Amino acid sequence: MKHKDSIKPVSSEALPALGVGIVYSSAIEPLIVEHPELFDVLEFEPQTTWIETPNGSGPFLVRDDVQQHIAQLPGRKLVHSIGTPVGGSVTAHAAQLPLLRKTVETLQAPWASEHLSFNLTPDFFTGFFLPPRQTPEGVQIFAQSVRRLAAGLGVPVAIETGVNYLRPRSDELPDGTFVSAVSETSDCGILLDLHNIYANQLNGRQTIEQFLAQLPLDRVWEVHLAGGFQMEGFWLDAHSGAVPEPLMDIAREVVPSLPNLKAIVFEIFSSFIPRFGIDGIRGEMEKLHQLWSLRKPTNGHLIRKQPAALALLETPDLISPSTWENALGSTVIGRPAATSLEQELSQDPGASLVNALIKEFRASMIVSVYRLTSRLMMLALGPDVFRAILEDFWSQTPPHQYAVTEAEAFAGYLKAKNLRIPQLFKILEFERATVATLTDGKARIVRFDLDPLPMLRALAEGHLIENPGEPGEYEIEVTPDGPIRVAGIDPAVVSQTFPFH
Repeated sequence: MKHKDSIKPVSSEALPALGVGIVYSSAIEPLIVEHPELFDVLEFEPQTTWIETPNGSGPFLVRDDVQQHIAQLPGRKLVHSIGTPVGGSVTAHAAQLPLLRKTVETLQAPWASEHLSFNLTPDFFTGFFLPPRQTPEGVQIFAQSVRRLAAGLGVPVAIETGVNYLRPRSDELPDGTFVSAVSETSDCGILLDLHNIYANQLNGRQTIEQFLAQLPLDRVWEVHLAGGFQMEGFWLDAHSGAVPEPLMDIAREVVPSLPNLKAIVFEIFSSFIPRFGIDGIRGEMEKLHQLWSLRKPTNGHLIRKQPAALALLETPDLISPSTWENALGSTVIGRPAATSLEQELSQDPGASLVNALIKEFRASMIVSVYRLTSRLMMLALGPDVFRAILEDFWSQTPPHQYAVTEAEAFAGYLKAKNLRIPQLFKILEFERATVATLTDGKARIVRFDLDPLPMLRALAEGHLIENPGEPGEYEIEVTPDGPIRVAGIDPAVVSQTFPFH
């Protein structure tokens, strides 16, 4: 491995100083429009708007109109990929690169970022960004992935410092040393997610001070800040609301030490926005602007001398990155331990936490796609039985990366189970038709032998129908333009009955 000082640093002078921004969500758009002065930059996660289409003309359906809309919003734009992580030995679907490059070009993003994590094995998707194998071999593999991503996108790439719920291991590089080695070897930038390393510190890994002491601070182009909460003895990187005040104090100390900082970005998941509120987001953005005022840009590069870290990189490793990925991936999706490494990992409380989080994510994907079907099952069977059905499904099927694909797998599972819930499979057929029409733009007709309106209205209101609808022949036409044309039923009434589509 080359000595760090022999590698030419990334020239950050060509990158513009963008300022303060937020990860884009349609839920915050009213605030963006009303107070554009708060948002110098919007960061877009392209894969959140993609639909996987394994049987279509291409592997992904991409809404160009969404990207054009975002391009016209106030502020500069950044691209934060969440589908091509660079911390694994299995590369993501090759079709993503040209789609990401087009997004970069459409939004005129000066750089893009991706996670220094993994979420794929040769056999399955893990359902979560998992920590990579922090070894010399890993450094070389992941640096190659970073270079491949940068070449494919046509812009510089920054790697995000990840959260790691596992206990520290003596056979791996320290967290900061590992990130430093990957960034230097690949000659890339760093997205310093301060909340991630704050969570790592609280959960027993490196302290923030130790982490930053090992990091090439002049490679930090971007900082992420977010909120979290406690769960099962861990601090979660939940993107749930306000930046904790202790973390904000740390950020005030760190920002002036980042000579090439170009952006500070606030993260909040859309599901938490209704509870946190638009006013809460506005307050966080104002705090981030105060942070931005503390930066001290320079045109120089820090000189880093870390002979101890370099010596560690020569330590032989007995666990390859691919072995690690298979073992950790199998453990967190709940498969029985089949190797000594899997047995070891199964005893780590962090792996159990990730397994629980994966299940929650998978449940949310199914419920978000098949809302009426899920509600009918919960009302007819009870939440505990519905959860038991989900657990059985998860035990038989590995996670899927996209919600539509996960939901379709669950639909196949339900059909095989042949549950005896009145009208369950008609409701499921209707929701599958809706998803299919949104995917390919083709209208579909779903036929009922009972008047579906009372049943659909009851489910939308959160209860079971007391009396079945009138027998007869009814049709619902699902169109790509949304509302639905229902034979023999007032369309105005129908538009109030399907609040989820």
